Amino acid sequence: MKITLDHNVIIDLAKGSENVARLRQILADERHQAYVVEIGASEMRQRGIRPDRFDLFEELLDEAGIRALPRLMPMMIWDVTFWDHGLWSDDAMSNRANEIEAVLFGESPRIEIAGEAEDSSKFAAWLNRICDVHTMWCHLHYGNDAFVTSDRNFHKATKLPRLVAMGAGRISKPEEL
Repeated sequence: MKITLDHNVIIDLAKGSENVARLRQILADERHQAYVVEIGASEMRQRGIRPDRFDLFEELLDEAGIRALPRLMPMMIWDVTFWDHGLWSDDAMSNRANEIEAVLFGESPRIEIAGEAEDSSKFAAWLNRICDVHTMWCHLHYGNDAFVTSDRNFHKATKLPRLVAMGAGRISKPEEL
């Protein structure tokens, strides 16, 4: 089974949260391959992880005990993705990201961040939204089987079936694996 780890799960692994105990067992099983998306959510920004500080992202993965896991590169987004760790996108790739955003956030208005400081709550909400979309985009783009997230938005009855229909396979909470 090819597993994509959401950024919330990475943070839970680094904190040693109880909800990831079963996931740690899965990660130790050689029959499964887990992947990390090279993107930093707003929770990671609190640790100084920014597009120009991939080294701090690596430190977080080390704390989480998953530094050796293979990586998935998202589409490059200025001031969001890590420099030299992203893909140039084409229209099909961007359209797919827009489809995912419509599923995850279609009922809420787009967040405009022009003029917002990077430490503002509005910027953090925008960044988390972008990271959620592009983490799922990577999961779909690279054809993984299971998406592991503690983010309740992915598990909502109005969203989960639509993501599965897009090819997401299984979407699980870390404790449900």
